[in-house]
Amino acid sequence: MPHKHDLAIDGQTLRGQMIENFEAIERALVDTDDVKTKLDKLQKALGLSDDDLNEL
Repeated sequence: MPHKHDLAIDGQTLRGQMIENFEAIERALVDTDDVKTKLDKLQKALGLSDDDLNEL
């Protein structure tokens, strides 16, 4: 039954792609958190309020 075998391979490929995608999303979220932390520190160092930043 070659058709079932093809589906199994496609399922494994799809699973692998999904894992890669979730890992990439996870890395992007970590990067976003790092950038947010750095921006918060910069904001505090410059003495800017949230309103000041919104006006930029």
